[in-house]
Amino acid sequence: MRTIQLFIFLFLSHIAACQDYWQQEVNYTIEVKLDDELHRLHGFESFEYVNNSPQSLSEIYIHLWPNAYKNGETALGKQQYSGGEQLLKFGDEKLKGWIDSLDFKIGGRPVTWSYDDEHIDICKLTLPIPLKPGERVTVTTPFRVQIPSGAISRLGHIEQSYQITQWYPKPAVFDKNGWHQMPYLNQGEFYSEFGSFDVSITLPKNYVLGATGDCQTESELIFLTEKAKETQAKIDANDYNQKSKRGGGEIPASSSEWKTVRYKQDKVHDFAWFCDKRYEVLKGEVELPQSKRKVTSWALFTPNNMNLWKDAIEYINDGTFYYSQWNGDYPYNNVTAVDGTISAGGGMEYPTITVIGNASSAKQLEIVIVHEVGHNWFYGILGSNERDHGWMDEGMNTLNEVRYMQTKYPDNAELSDMILGGAFHFNDLSHFDMGDLSYRAIASIGLDQPIETKSIDFTSGNYGIIMYQKTGLVFNYLRQYLGSDSFDDCMHRYYETWKFKHPQPEDMRTSLESCTGKNLDWLFNDLIQTTNHIDYKLKKVKKTDVNTYEVTVKNVGQVDGPISIHQLSNDSILSTTWIEPGQKKSTIVLPASKIHTDRIAISADHAIPEINRQNNSWKSTGLFHRFEKPTMEFLIGDNQSNRSTVFWTPIIAGNFYDKVMLGAAFHNYGVPFNKFQYLVAPMYSFGRNSVSGITELSYSMLPKESIRLSKIGVSVKSFKNDSTFKRNDSYYFIVSPYWTAKLGNRKNQQKPTRHSIRVQSMYRADILGGSNTQNVGGFVEYNMDYVRPDHKVNVKMRNDFVTNIDNSDQFGRSSLSASYAYRYLKNKKSHWVSLRGFVGGFWDNHFKTSTNQNYTMSIAGMNGTQDIFVEDYYFGRGLPTGIWSQQRADNNMGGFSSTTNFGATDQWMATGNFYFQLPIRPNVFGVFADFGTVRLGNTNYSLFNTGLALRLGDVFGVYFPIYMSDILENSYLTKNYTERIRFSLKINLFMKDLKLGNLL
Repeated sequence: MRTIQLFIFLFLSHIAACQDYWQQEVNYTIEVKLDDELHRLHGFESFEYVNNSPQSLSEIYIHLWPNAYKNGETALGKQQYSGGEQLLKFGDEKLKGWIDSLDFKIGGRPVTWSYDDEHIDICKLTLPIPLKPGERVTVTTPFRVQIPSGAISRLGHIEQSYQITQWYPKPAVFDKNGWHQMPYLNQGEFYSEFGSFDVSITLPKNYVLGATGDCQTESELIFLTEKAKETQAKIDANDYNQKSKRGGGEIPASSSEWKTVRYKQDKVHDFAWFCDKRYEVLKGEVELPQSKRKVTSWALFTPNNMNLWKDAIEYINDGTFYYSQWNGDYPYNNVTAVDGTISAGGGMEYPTITVIGNASSAKQLEIVIVHEVGHNWFYGILGSNERDHGWMDEGMNTLNEVRYMQTKYPDNAELSDMILGGAFHFNDLSHFDMGDLSYRAIASIGLDQPIETKSIDFTSGNYGIIMYQKTGLVFNYLRQYLGSDSFDDCMHRYYETWKFKHPQPEDMRTSLESCTGKNLDWLFNDLIQTTNHIDYKLKKVKKTDVNTYEVTVKNVGQVDGPISIHQLSNDSILSTTWIEPGQKKSTIVLPASKIHTDRIAISADHAIPEINRQNNSWKSTGLFHRFEKPTMEFLIGDNQSNRSTVFWTPIIAGNFYDKVMLGAAFHNYGVPFNKFQYLVAPMYSFGRNSVSGITELSYSMLPKESIRLSKIGVSVKSFKNDSTFKRNDSYYFIVSPYWTAKLGNRKNQQKPTRHSIRVQSMYRADILGGSNTQNVGGFVEYNMDYVRPDHKVNVKMRNDFVTNIDNSDQFGRSSLSASYAYRYLKNKKSHWVSLRGFVGGFWDNHFKTSTNQNYTMSIAGMNGTQDIFVEDYYFGRGLPTGIWSQQRADNNMGGFSSTTNFGATDQWMATGNFYFQLPIRPNVFGVFADFGTVRLGNTNYSLFNTGLALRLGDVFGVYFPIYMSDILENSYLTKNYTERIRFSLKINLFMKDLKLGNLL
C-alpha cells in the first residue's frame, strides 16, 4: 500500500512540476565573415528574445565570451593561471582575443548597455520598456571578434585552422532561479537558452566547413559529398600516410574567391563552426533504433590523421545508435565530428557537432568521439546547468560512454593497456575499472568531493574523477539495481519529459522515482549530495541445504543503499539477489543452484562503488572462509576483493653506521589504499652484522563531518647508531604510535587553506656499547597551509615532551613558526622570495646528564642527535664532526643556513630566515640571510649570517655562509671553512605516507 501511495504522490508531483515549468526562447539570425589574414570575424547579429517567464524584465544579460581571452584578469585568465597556465596573463598580445564594435539596438534605436563591474565578458542591456510576460523583442548589433590562439582554450586558431565557438553575443539564461550570467571558464561549461539559429558564414572558397545544424547551401553539400567520395577512395586504395602524427600538414593558400554557406537549426542552445583548407571528409548514415529515421553522419579531419580517422563514421554511427537506444532517438538530421586544435580537454561538444583533439590510438579516438557525440543528449537536448550541476551532463554522459564500451567491447582491457601495458599486475582492467579505481583511490585518502559541487569549486582532479567518473559509477549502480530494461524505461521517460528544456536535479529525481516507484534517497541525498562512503560487509554465510546458503550482510558504511549478493562458480556469476535499502543488518537465503557454488560475494561485478571491498567475499573451501591464502606480487598492483596480496620489492639502502643494507619491503599499498595498511622492511646491515629496518602499521577512517581523513598507526624502527662505540650491538630501537588527521569538510577542497594535526608518542631505546638509554615522550603538531599561485603561507605549532627513564632527565618545549613565500617573477619559471619566523622555548628543562645537547633546540635546525623522534633521514645521525654531521633539517627550529652547534639552547630563541631565489637560469641559486636572538645561560646572544645557496626545490640544498656574527664564526673548532657549509636532504617528501624515507 505504501508503495502505491508513494507512486501516486510522485506522479502527481511530477505533473504539477511540469505544469509550472517555463523557459525563455532566443532565435538568432547571424551573418559572419572570416578574415583569415588578421584572424578576425566581422559579423552582424539579430536575436529575438521571447519572455515566457511570469515576470516583466527590465534588462537582458549578454555573454560576450570572446572577451575572456583579452587578458589575465578575466575569470578565464585567473582560472588558468591558478592551474599553471600563463598565456593570458603573460603571453604575447597577438595570442589573445576579444569582441568589440558592439552597437546594440532595438527597433533601430540604440539601447543603453554596460559591461559587468567584474567580468568584461558579460554585459547588461537595459530595455527601454520592460518586457512583459508573453512578449518578445528583437535586438541587433554588429560585432567584431579577434580570434585568439587555439593554444589557450576552445575558441581559437592554429595558423589557418579555426574552431569558432562561443563567438557571438549570447543572452544568459533566465529561469526560476533568476539570471545566470556567468564568465567563460575552462573548468565549468555552459548554460544557454534554447531557440533557433540561421547563420550565414562567408569565407574563402577552398575552406572545408563543418557547423551546427543543416546546411542550406546546395553547392556546399555537393562539394562536401564529392570530398567524401575522394577521401573514401584514398582509404579504399590505402593511399594515405599510414603513420598518424600531430598537426595537419602544410596549409594551402586561401582562394581569392569567396563563398557564403548557410546553416539552420531549431531547438538548440548554441552554434559552433570549424574550418580548415586541408580537411578530408567522410560521410555516412545511421538508422535510429526507435523511429528508424536516418541521420547523416560526417567526419572532417586533416590528412595526417587519416589512419586514425578512417573508421570515424563507424564511431559516430555507433555512438548515435546506442545513445538513442538507451535514452531516446537523436532528434536532428546531421551529426558531425571534427578533428580540431582544441587545447581545453580531449574534445568539446556543441549541438550536432563536436571537435576532437589529438588521439594516441584509434580506440582512444573512438572513446572521445562517442563521449562528445553523446553530449548531444546530455548538454544538447537535456540542457542542464553545467556550471552548477555538471554531473547531469558529464557524469550521465560518462555512464553511457562506459556502457558503450562494455557493450561493444566486453573483453576490453583498456586501462591495463594504459598502465604500463598491464605490467605489475594491472592486467585485465577495463574502461569501467578506470573510473572505479580512480574514484576509490582518491576517496580512500579523503580527497573526494560531493558529486553535487559547483564546477568552479572542484579541484582539477575531482572535476574529472568525481563529476565524470563517480557519477557514472553511481548511476551504473542504479542501473544494475533496477535492471537495464527498467533503467532504460526511466531514462526514456526523463528524456521525453525534459528534452529541449532545462532539467534540474530535482526534476531528474522526480522522473526516476515516478518511473520506478522507489525512494532514491540513498542516491540523490547521499551519493550525490555528500561524500558518504559505501561499505557493506559479508558477516556470515551458513550452508542450509545442498547448494543453498543463508547469508547475513551488515552495512558498516555511511550509505543505506541496495546490496547485491552473488553466487559464483569459477568466477562466473550464477545468481544475483538484491537486498533493498532500510536495514543495518539483513539475512537472506540464496536460491539453490545446480552448479556448485564456490564463492559468495557482495557486488562481485563491482557495480557498487565501495571503497573497501576486502570484506565482501566468502569461499566454500578452506579453514578461513573469508580470507584468501596470501599471494606474492612484485612491486605494486590493484587491490582485488577476492585476493589477499602481499606486494614485495627488493631494497638497497645505507648510512654511515649500517653501511650497506640489503633487504626487501613487504606491504599491501595497492590501488586503491586499504583501510588497514602495513609495511614490513627488514634489511641485513653490513655495518651491524644484523637486521635493521622498519615496520609501519596503520588504519584509516573517513568520518562524515569535519575531518577529511583520520589515521591511527604505529611505526617501529631499528638501525645501528653510534659514534663512540664500534660494537655491532650498538643501535637504536623506537616504537611510535600516532594519530594524524586532515581537517576540514571534503566539499571545500578547492579552498586554498589546509589544516592537519599529528599526535605522536614514543618509546626509544639507544643501546650504545652495552649501555642502555631509554626515552619516552611525544608531541602534538598543528599545520596550516595556505596556497595560491603567487603566495604560500605555512603556520606550524608544536609541543614536545620527553622523559629519560634511566636518569629522570626530561624536557617540555613549545614552538611556533610562520613562513610566507611570494612568487616575484611570474612570466618565467617560478622564482620565489620567502620569509620565515620562529619562536620557541622550554617550559620544562630538567637536564641532569651531559647528553642534554640531544634535548636542546638548535639555531641551525636539528641535527641527527636532536631528531629524538626519528622524523627525518640522516646519513650520520650521531656524528659530532665531519661532512655527515653538517646535515640539518630545513625550515626547522632556528633555521640558520650554516652548520653550527653554538646556540643549542634549553631556554628560548627567536629567529627570522630570509631566502631570495636569484632570477637566473637554472633557478636553483639563491641568497639567504638569518638573524635572531638565543638565550644561553644568563645571556641573550644576537646572531646573524648570510650567504649563497643551491636548492633543488624542497628536496636538497647546500648553503655556503659568507658573513656571520663574530661569536658564530669563533664557535667553530677550526678555521676550516668547509665546517660551516650546511646541507639538507628531504627524502620523506616523496614517501611521507609509506615511511620508506625512514629506511635510512
